[in-house]
This record gives sequence, C-alpha cells and structure tokens, in this order.
Amino acid sequence: PITKPGDRWLLGGHVLYCGDSTKAEDVAALMDGAVADLCITDPPYNVSRENNFQTVWSAARVWMDFGEWDKWFNQKEWIRYLPLVLKENANVVIFNAWENLKEISDACSKSNITIKRCLVLNKSNPAPFNRDRMFVNDVEFALWGVYNSKDKPTWWTFNRQSWVEKCVLDTTVQSSKLHPTMKDIKVIRHLVELLSNEWDLVFDPFMWSWTTAVACKELGRNYVGCEIDPKYCEIIEKRLNEVKIMEQQKLF
Repeated sequence: PITKPGDRWLLGGHVLYCGDSTKAEDVAALMDGAVADLCITDPPYNVSRENNFQTVWSAARVWMDFGEWDKWFNQKEWIRYLPLVLKENANVVIFNAWENLKEISDACSKSNITIKRCLVLNKSNPAPFNRDRMFVNDVEFALWGVYNSKDKPTWWTFNRQSWVEKCVLDTTVQSSKLHPTMKDIKVIRHLVELLSNEWDLVFDPFMWSWTTAVACKELGRNYVGCEIDPKYCEIIEKRLNEVKIMEQQKLF
C-alpha cells in the first residue's frame, strides 16, 4: 500500500505514484521513460475562499474552502514538463476555472500544445450560491489541445461518437465523499473514449479520486497517475480494485 511520497503501486497496466507532479524529478520517476497518448487532468483552481451567502439549502455549503491545496497553486509550472511525457500529436485536456483559462492557454502555447477548443461542462444540479443577486454558477470549463514538438499538430486521435461532438457536455455535481472536487465519471469516460484508443497510455498528474483511472480501466486503456496526498492514494487503490474489466497488457 502507498503510505508516503515516493511510493509506487502497480495494477496491470496502471501505475499510481505518490509525488508532486509540479516537480520534474517526480514526473520523471512517475513515467519512467513512458510517453502518453492522452493527458487528462484536473489541477487545483485556486477558487477556495470564505463566503457568507445565505441562499443555500445547506449550511455545510456556506464555506467554499476546499483546503490549502486549492490556494496559491502555480497554474503554469507543471505544464512545462508535459512535453517530456507526451507523444507527438497527443491530446491534452485540462479542467479549470474560467479565471485561469488565459494563463493556462499561454503556458500550453509555450510548451507546443495547440489549444483547439474550450469545452463547457453544463451542470444539472449547481449549488445556488447567492441566487438572489447573481447568475448561478452552473458551468465549468476545460481546454482541449494537441501537443506537437514542432507546434504543427497534424493527426490526432478523435473517435467521434455522435454525428457531431459538441463542446458543451452535460454533467452533474458529484458527491464530495471521495474528494471535494470529484469529476463526473460519464464525462471523463466520454473524453477518454473520444481522445484515445484501446491500450493507449493516459496520463493524469493530478489524480484526486482517480475517476480518470476508473474510466481507463473500464475502457481498456493503460494509465499512469500522480497524487501528492497519501490519504487519497489509499482511496484510489481501493476504488480501482473494485473495477472489473478485461485483463490489460502491462505498461513496461
């Protein structure tokens, strides 16, 4: 079991590493020479704060403070290491708050990741913070881009599932039981299926509750992920062990 930074856990084609994905040495240890076909991740948004809104149903939701990990996070530093671990024409999806999209887009451009679209997550059950004075915050965002070392993406995986793939994706706010900012498995599953192929390697430098890994195991993708907090690593191990899917090929 993973109990401290530097620990590593392997299950079939999946690798979990407890470390800091904003440090080059931890990224190198995590990937161990492998390169990914898809990076899909949900870094901290820097949106934690106190508020005193009285128009929410639950007093437990008056405080929107996810913890210190969601404060003062450097949105650009970790992106510098992505070219070290991505294949040519690999897809990249980065979830974040609208306030950070320009900063992330600029950092991606400097790392030869061409942003193609801004995806919008349409929440069916948003928290009604300050609903008498403001628009309800019922959307979330993700930037989708393609990495190419010459800054000229030519052919990337795009397994269209419908007549057209729209940028707006319907989603529901998830329970905070496993992590306070947990993503909707059906959205992640759709993106993994759309932007990678069976047996491809998917990289997630900010795992949280490992929703991406669950989707990868269900869909027959290999997976490498990094999580800095050993507490969440324990949740991840248990959650992934509960997913039943075909035996996958080994990564290395």
